Amino acid sequence: MNICVVFQHIGYKRHPNIKNKLVIDENVADIVRKIFDMYANEHGSVEIVNYLNIHHYLSPTGYRKTGVVQDENKTNYNWNEVTLCNMLKNEVYIGNTIQNKKTVVSYKVKKIRTVEKENQIRVNNTHESIIDEDVFEKVNSILEKRGTNTKLKYDYLLRGLLYCYHCKRKLQIVLKKNSRRNSTSHPYIICSDHKSRGCYPLSINYEKFEKHILYIVKKIAQIYADKEVFYSVYEKYQNKTLDIREGFKKKIEQLDKAIYEINSNLDKMYMDKLKGILLEEDYIRYSQKFVFERTNLIKQKEESEQKLTQTEEKISTKNKTKEEKELDDLIENFLKLEQIDKMYLYRLINKIEIDKDKNIYIYFNFSKLNSINENLDEFIKIEELFGKNIQQKTS
Repeated sequence: MNICVVFQHIGYKRHPNIKNKLVIDENVADIVRKIFDMYANEHGSVEIVNYLNIHHYLSPTGYRKTGVVQDENKTNYNWNEVTLCNMLKNEVYIGNTIQNKKTVVSYKVKKIRTVEKENQIRVNNTHESIIDEDVFEKVNSILEKRGTNTKLKYDYLLRGLLYCYHCKRKLQIVLKKNSRRNSTSHPYIICSDHKSRGCYPLSINYEKFEKHILYIVKKIAQIYADKEVFYSVYEKYQNKTLDIREGFKKKIEQLDKAIYEINSNLDKMYMDKLKGILLEEDYIRYSQKFVFERTNLIKQKEESEQKLTQTEEKISTKNKTKEEKELDDLIENFLKLEQIDKMYLYRLINKIEIDKDKNIYIYFNFSKLNSINENLDEFIKIEELFGKNIQQKTS
């Protein structure tokens, strides 16, 4: 069978040598992944379209015509819901090619009708997928449930950012009434189906929670914007992180040495057994003990290596200038907002986790904001100190 592939799907381009073959266009593949990820995490189509247009992404037509991914000065080529929803339903993103989708009823009047799904021609794995099949199925399941109305009835500011600390599942926001008659419903954050997953129950008043989170985020943004205060603590934080990194490196060296010694002892014991110096039962007893110790040491080493990698990511200078500029612009615009825009929160915050004791863990998309969050008390003390100095000078 000859497969004729249409080359108009954003995220793909023609193969340079093979006819009718799609290859991933890395310039825009991340945008495709972002769109599917946002929808899978319950962001509505209106919300995603706004996100794409606010961040100056050109529509698929605009990208095909201009070759430009983002343009701050763009006046057209905006995304719309129809384009987005068609994209979310398209199996091309999981590596399949669908043909015979439409047929011509009459060439005279150029009337075309859509072919029923069972009569379409589907060829699987014709090219590399951009989206995982599980994500694609989840997205299309949500599309079916929502139908044509993809805008959520209650579009809460923090929806899509809240996760359970224990089971890592997304937390739900539901309306609850108290036992009083004619009482008003209020939104609450819950971990749905927690019993079936062996997780913990959770019930937090969403409105109070949102105010608390916005206060913290604004405070962190204000501290970052005040460079004098920020760098007075950030340098110490960086130095502390460097010390932690060296500590992990030293620990890994010690573990390597201990593992090497155990291996040497095992080799020596084996040779003693072969020479008849060590009895078989003694060899088995001692070797089991050494192997148990080595297993624990290897586990400790793997954990230390993982922590070392995380620490090195914190102090990595890769794309530092670009990230700093993006963050500076983002914070400046964020602090100017009279009303918090949801898209700004998504750019600032990766996720918010809540544990069974209602402790909150905010994870930002920028390492410097995470450093403020982890040392917030110290930053506030320094900020107050600077404030006192200013008052003394002006009095």
